[in-house]
Amino acid sequence: MAENMVDRLEIDLIDVPDDERSWLASELRDYLIDEDPTLSVHQVRSDPRTQDFGATLLLTVGSPVALALARGLQKWLAARNTSTVLVKCGKDKEVRVTNVSGRRADDLARQLSSLCDG
Repeated sequence: MAENMVDRLEIDLIDVPDDERSWLASELRDYLIDEDPTLSVHQVRSDPRTQDFGATLLLTVGSPVALALARGLQKWLAARNTSTVLVKCGKDKEVRVTNVSGRRADDLARQLSSLCDG
């Protein structure tokens, strides 16, 4: 993997009722794209057996947009303080985000940009 490059991130919503997950994921997608329109964000089904539009977001981003991703998460979580977001890279690397202050957004961006490294 190229230096300072985040390959593919998967974002799942935790502690959210099943009947709300799809539209909340869509709302989060909008927040992320509002923060940086160059983000490639795809909404997919977490479970192919469900009839929803998908409650999982897949992103392919480089480290320069990790701060935009962190700020988008921070703004969305501020509006939806009952949600937890799980950002995963692969099967064993993840960051759980429940509440992010503006000051912590920089720290979160560093965590996200290094999540797929190594």
